Amino acid sequence: MSKNVTIRLDEAVIKKCRHAAVETDKSLSQWIADELVKVVSAQDVEQAAKKRALRRLEAGFSLGGKPLTRGEIYAE
Repeated sequence: MSKNVTIRLDEAVIKKCRHAAVETDKSLSQWIADELVKVVSAQDVEQAAKKRALRRLEAGFSLGGKPLTRGEIYAE
């Protein structure tokens, strides 16, 4: 379900957006809606990647082997 939204933009920004919309053969309204969907989708992807990375860090990584002893650390 679509809803109408009113926004205020600088005239120069509107002019650039209209030009971009014409280049993609879309109305200004459709072009802006498509661009907003792209931004929100990119944010969703970024948030999902961030959550995956944090889960991996919380789980930790196995580096193999056993921890070094104090003697092994300071041995020459």
